[in-house]
Amino acid sequence: MFDFAGLRRDMSLTATGGGTGDMDSFDYDIAVIGRGPVGLTMAMSAAQHGMKTAVIEKHRDLYGLPRAGHVDHEIMRLFQKFGIVDDVLADCYPTTEYVWVNAHGETLLEFDWGETSVSGYNSDYMQFQPVFENALGRKLAAAPSNTDFLGWQLVSFEEAGGGVRCTIARTETAPGSHVPVVTDETQTFTARFLVACDGANSSVRQTLGIERDDLGFNEKWLVIDARKKRELAFEFDCGQICDPRRPTTVLPLGKRHRRWEWAVLPGEDPQSLLTEEAAWRLLGELGMGPDDLEIVRQLVYTFEARHAREWRRGPVFLAGDAAHTMPPFMGQGMCSGMRDAVNLAWKMDLVRRGIASDALLDTYEPERSPHTEAWTRISLEAGKVPCTLDPAQAEERDRKFRQGWLPPMPDFPQLRQGVIARNAAGAPLHLAGTLSLQRRVETAGKVLLADTVFGTGFTLLGLGFDPNEILNPQQKEGLERIGGSIVSVGDHGGGSARDAEGDYARWFEEQGICAVLTRPDFYLFGTAQTPADLGGLVDDLLSGLCLTAAAEASAT
Repeated sequence: MFDFAGLRRDMSLTATGGGTGDMDSFDYDIAVIGRGPVGLTMAMSAAQHGMKTAVIEKHRDLYGLPRAGHVDHEIMRLFQKFGIVDDVLADCYPTTEYVWVNAHGETLLEFDWGETSVSGYNSDYMQFQPVFENALGRKLAAAPSNTDFLGWQLVSFEEAGGGVRCTIARTETAPGSHVPVVTDETQTFTARFLVACDGANSSVRQTLGIERDDLGFNEKWLVIDARKKRELAFEFDCGQICDPRRPTTVLPLGKRHRRWEWAVLPGEDPQSLLTEEAAWRLLGELGMGPDDLEIVRQLVYTFEARHAREWRRGPVFLAGDAAHTMPPFMGQGMCSGMRDAVNLAWKMDLVRRGIASDALLDTYEPERSPHTEAWTRISLEAGKVPCTLDPAQAEERDRKFRQGWLPPMPDFPQLRQGVIARNAAGAPLHLAGTLSLQRRVETAGKVLLADTVFGTGFTLLGLGFDPNEILNPQQKEGLERIGGSIVSVGDHGGGSARDAEGDYARWFEEQGICAVLTRPDFYLFGTAQTPADLGGLVDDLLSGLCLTAAAEASAT
């Protein structure tokens, strides 16, 4: 009963019912499996949409140690949306650069991480993961629509009336062990959707028999995280030491912690690196000792690149590491998973409210899978630089860098498919699928970041005019029905917010546009060059959202 292997490997879950009987309602809108950063993001996004959510986590407490160390500006904007950005910023380390040097200290690559981003924050930050997880956990615990099942594990699931019937079992952890095991105490409930945020070894993915493509990276690295006992200065603060004798990563983790990573060399026993003696030997080579640091985590990770071939099976969805894993060299693994969750949540909300048809959920994988695969390939190309272990190859690499060579990395990704505005040939319109601009606006005597003023649902923002004066009643009603806002920035009155620092005016002029239409996940659906383009832009959005017949009828 409790063995996933006992379930049918070819289980076919459909969203049209016909399994164990139809149901008029579900106990929960979403069952989230796993309470790591992706599961927390999924549950918090669902809570903000008012969706009733069950979060199943086999451990009783949040994992108290860091895993991912990097977040980018898009994730900081998400923390703003969740109301925890001040908690995160209090311990975050805003990085100004990410540098890769060779064995002689020569700079090979340098990423500018100090600029102000389109999202209104520094482009990149290093952070201590338990800080934001604890802040998110507190927010989630206070959400009336959320139920946490801590110390429970999903043991079976089956199709039920167009949703999923889940059976969970209470877990126990024996003294001295960190591995929970299931007991005979069980509960069963139903959910409209199930989202598997249960990591790279996802039991849900394995139960469904979904295969993953191996993109060709399997490397073991020793990771040591440490708390600083005193203030320390580092000549090399954040980056990769691309030394073929042993590639090394050096990173801050917020303001109080540090991380070091070392490649496990060919023929080396990984277990030999897990002793206290080995830790202080490696740290000592970098000038660190017990008077400087307290080691809080020491383990060997296998960095891999895997991509699931399916992200949806009926009402069951994969997100985060359950769907994709990537090497850590660009710091985009966790960030990508959190993007998955935000993308999925607003679509599920429209479907469960009967506004959009189930077909809208078919846009999840086409939007997110290419985006994460692009980041994976960028990370793979980047990882080839420090992972060069042959001294002759490393010297040739260094010579090429001195001559101006750069790795053949793909462009940073944007949405190219799904719910974005397109021209007649099917190509994305200007800026569609890119992140929207967030800057400071003034309203009621206060200067705030725009999302705080305008909200983070669908947002139609006009510069210097009120879009309400352009749209017809049906278009305005359609935006209202999907939870949209119609706002403006400028000094023209009509309840607009003032462009506090002129950033919107400059950016709109550079782009040759007068309005933008932003999705709830911060991506632009599209832009308008003139006010006359607004009606068509809104019509295209409403059409692209796969509105149900009832929703379309109410807007006419």
